[in-house]
Amino acid sequence: MFGTTVDFVGDNRVVFDISGNKYRLVAHVAFPYKRVLIKFVGTHGEYDRIDAETV
Repeated sequence: MFGTTVDFVGDNRVVFDISGNKYRLVAHVAFPYKRVLIKFVGTHGEYDRIDAETV
């Protein structure tokens, strides 16, 4: 549905590429409750310094 701009990582986390891969957004999705918790928003360089599965 989102195409190639989304990656699914562990712990129900989703990584979105924003603005031509300039920014990244990491969200935890609670599918049974239909809730999304934003865990990280930053540049691609900042994203490289974090672990998307634990942030």
